[in-house]
Amino acid sequence: MTALRISALCLALGLLLASSAVAGAQSAGEMLHACEFLQRGMHVEKDKIYYPASGEASKCWGFVIAVAQYAMIADQNGKTLLGACPGADMTPVEVIRIFVDYANAHPEKQELPAAAAAYNAMADAFPCK
Repeated sequence: MTALRISALCLALGLLLASSAVAGAQSAGEMLHACEFLQRGMHVEKDKIYYPASGEASKCWGFVIAVAQYAMIADQNGKTLLGACPGADMTPVEVIRIFVDYANAHPEKQELPAAAAAYNAMADAFPCK
């Protein structure tokens, strides 16, 4: 197994464990609530992002950071593991917007694990060519 695949597998396992531990295996609907709270309370000034000091905001922030990082992982052939092809300039604020928009547009998917809905949202927002 190549070092990249081992690293990707470790990151995927870490993301799953973190999702279970930190987010308490949150559903997409529960994470949507946290991310909407974060969206309403955060503001951006130049290169700094300020968000409310709360568990809900922190839960969403940690979640979208993990999703954004995972979205950038690709195998040796350049195929992304997430099935999304975001640009290098993708920001966590953009990932929050994408997740919130997707979860609101697909209420039937709010019972899915938050990670599954986020992956679907990212693949829809950043299709690979």
